[in-house]
Amino acid sequence: MKRIFVLSAFVLMILSTRVILSQPDNYIDNENLVITHGPYLQNLTKDGVTILWSTNKPAIPGINLTTPDGKVQFVRNSHDGIIDGGELLHKVRIDGLEPGKTYKYSTNSVQILKYQAYKIYYGDTLGMKAVSFTTPTVKSEEIKFMVANDVHGNSGKLASYLKKGNLSTQDFLIFNGDMVDYTQSITQLFSGFIDTAVAYFATRKPFYYARGNHESRGFVAREFKDYFDFANGKLYYSFDNGPVHFIVLDCGEDKPDNNRYYYGLADYDSYRLEELEWLKEDVKSDAFRNAKQRIVLVHMPIIKEERQSHGMKFLADKFGPVLQSAHIDLMISGHTHRNAYYESGKSGFGFPVLVNSANSFLEVNVGNREINVALKDVNGDIIADYKITK
Repeated sequence: MKRIFVLSAFVLMILSTRVILSQPDNYIDNENLVITHGPYLQNLTKDGVTILWSTNKPAIPGINLTTPDGKVQFVRNSHDGIIDGGELLHKVRIDGLEPGKTYKYSTNSVQILKYQAYKIYYGDTLGMKAVSFTTPTVKSEEIKFMVANDVHGNSGKLASYLKKGNLSTQDFLIFNGDMVDYTQSITQLFSGFIDTAVAYFATRKPFYYARGNHESRGFVAREFKDYFDFANGKLYYSFDNGPVHFIVLDCGEDKPDNNRYYYGLADYDSYRLEELEWLKEDVKSDAFRNAKQRIVLVHMPIIKEERQSHGMKFLADKFGPVLQSAHIDLMISGHTHRNAYYESGKSGFGFPVLVNSANSFLEVNVGNREINVALKDVNGDIIADYKITK
């Protein structure tokens, strides 16, 4: 990807688009350009961030970025020599940031009224009020984050978590799967949880996502990744923040690939084997080995039990031993819709597993030597406290 910095906020450039606007020469669309969803932050690192939003009409996306010293830069992305644009969904990556610094940004969307080979008409330029975000520091000794899962499209429940929790003190949030029932329409992602996240925090703090088994279902499940930004372009990935190396795993579906409900379109076992090879390499990395704490997020818990669904047994048989040998400090999961805590000696793999229910959320405080977790209900009342000490 090539980054483009331009001092002027009004830069109009010809681009190719997947949305082909081929109306007659005398046609001009005068509908006002509006932001329909977002913006929200993704993949925030010590030196970069990705900002996503959507508009009701095709547009060219850009970001007005104000650096800590007060300078303003205009950022657009390009691929293969072509400026990104012409879509309804917009994604701009900003690299070259400094750790532990606060930046301000505002989105810039230039409407495309007409796009033809030798005639392009531009419409409104739509901006927004600037908001700020802060990049992680290189060696923070403490971080705080919130975890929610199994909301299943109940945005009101998610809103209650965010209102009743200590949101202002959290560095970021993690959505640990099954945030919607299925993905037959992209609007389900927005109405189910993204719009709520934007309303409460996601314009200034990022969220990370672990796909659950329910997000795999539905016609637009193949487009799911487009609406997020993952470190390696995969639904399984790792990232570092403070003293923690996080591993985010994609559990896949819970039933065998040949189950009749998948209609011959499931290939999760081979996918999970591919993911397993990635995991084996990640736990060998310097980032993993040098981290003070190692936390795994995965929707379906990886534990040893006599009776398990196909997906959970696959993860236990193949992923469990790898994570056991790597000596992770904590696994956080959901899926079962009930709260449970498996101490290191009871998970079957020598690491503790905390399972969050469909009616509670977690607030996690991690230091160099200790992990403290508060399990809270929809009213923000503490159900249980956990302390994991190295």
